Amino acid sequence: MSSNFGLELQLIYQFVHLVNAGSFSQAAKELDMPIATVSRKLTKLETVLDKQLLMRNTRKLRLTEEGLALFQQYQSIICQFDSISGATVDKPEGTLRIAAPVSIISMIFIKTLNEFCECYPDIQLHIAQNNNVIDLIDEGVDVAIVGGTQPDSSWISSSLGVLNYGLFASVDYIEKAQALTHPSELVNHDLIKVWPLYNWSLKHPNGESFYYDGKAKLTLSDLHGAVEATMANAGILYGPELFVKKQLKAGSLKAVLPEWIGEKRRISILYHQRSHQPLKVQLFIEFMQARAEQLFSMDA
Repeated sequence: MSSNFGLELQLIYQFVHLVNAGSFSQAAKELDMPIATVSRKLTKLETVLDKQLLMRNTRKLRLTEEGLALFQQYQSIICQFDSISGATVDKPEGTLRIAAPVSIISMIFIKTLNEFCECYPDIQLHIAQNNNVIDLIDEGVDVAIVGGTQPDSSWISSSLGVLNYGLFASVDYIEKAQALTHPSELVNHDLIKVWPLYNWSLKHPNGESFYYDGKAKLTLSDLHGAVEATMANAGILYGPELFVKKQLKAGSLKAVLPEWIGEKRRISILYHQRSHQPLKVQLFIEFMQARAEQLFSMDA
């Protein structure tokens, strides 16, 4: 530290809040100052310390090694100061930005999201449904729900459940179609492929494996549409068992080659690596985790 300790400490205080906020706009709101002032004070701190602390453009923030070291050194001190001074009084309010694949919201989470809104009426959910991998920081996302490998290792990942894939078809299709005794005979059938697993991996308890990457009668990016097509006798679907739970129980769909087990796709919730999450984010994560077991249960 230089002799101007007070100035540096003030700038570090604002820097820690900027990192915790995740964006200049949110930090400006929390610190009650213009965005330009937040940016100018960060530049001042970098000049004083002669270090680059953040790599950034107009919307994205990423800590450099020097920035991470400074943040880790002071974050607990700043937190204690805020707690003692009562500087931050977090309330369950504001807009919570969520990114998730299209089908998983409408087919698994929509009722739970409605329940969350009822419990916390001052929190507004803005849900961006997109099957493509997006830059979560660049899009200003607070929480993301993803399947498979997480897109950004700088985020914290918490598992919600696992989707078990298999082959399914309508009763009418099974009755009218050619008999199917082995996955190698799939080429003789009408098939429905759907995002994200356009190619199919199957394993038998005896250790035999089968991989299908051939053509399909119908290829979609929306699982809801794929299930509807399967119900309409369009062919055999390779999809998550959870998404056809109701149809299986009703008997309108049946498992095809049930002894052949498909892939397992983990569904996780991602959130920022911050020392103290905004209350709205904490509440949402806890709410979803508390209901995860029921949401992914085949018995519920």
